[in-house]
Amino acid sequence: MWDGRFEFGDGWAAYRGTADENSPHFHAAIQIAIGVENDIAMRNDTGITRGRVIVVPPMLLHEFAEARGEVVVLYVEADAPLGRALRRHCGPEMRALPLAPPEGEPAEMIARLRLSLGAAETVPSDARLLTALSHLRVAPGGQGGVREAALVAGLSAPRLRELARAELGLSLSQWLLWQKLARASRALASGAPLADAAFAGGFADQAHFARTMRRMFGVTPRVAAGSLAQGLLAQ
Repeated sequence: MWDGRFEFGDGWAAYRGTADENSPHFHAAIQIAIGVENDIAMRNDTGITRGRVIVVPPMLLHEFAEARGEVVVLYVEADAPLGRALRRHCGPEMRALPLAPPEGEPAEMIARLRLSLGAAETVPSDARLLTALSHLRVAPGGQGGVREAALVAGLSAPRLRELARAELGLSLSQWLLWQKLARASRALASGAPLADAAFAGGFADQAHFARTMRRMFGVTPRVAAGSLAQGLLAQ
């Protein structure tokens, strides 16, 4: 069963605990799956990848094939420094990294991985993208929000979308959907009912929230809620 806790940081989220069955899914974040004590295995449509540290690029359909003992799953936003470093080092395919599992709590793991991969040295080719994404985090929205963010950054909306796909490896709409899911998940972690969490994330309704979480995490909000609540108690 899924028995662990979620944590949230600046540009990342993390789950630590035991893993169970989940359905094939994909998400806008870059996933780093870590076997704390044993090798793990991840499956996608090209086969199975085994190792102690496995990186899954954004929007790649995948699922756990084997996970014995405790695991840590880090979800790194593609525009974060570590996300850019992972894209530079790993490319578009799922792969095992030749690294020892980083030690410590998730925040320490993120710091160690940033150091190992030289994440502090990675910068976007066009800094206007970060300006636009920062604006969208504060004032998320639909088409109007994208046009406003593009204007703030000195871009056209089509050019902003082109930059996002080139720099992040996913569409701007998928990045925005991930932000909505992160906000809803934080609301769940604070003890909000599912309907209220859906509203906090900006979803049309609870059903839309549930479909998105299952597509991006492979589990429903009801399954995730217990771990999210435990994560809140552990903080």
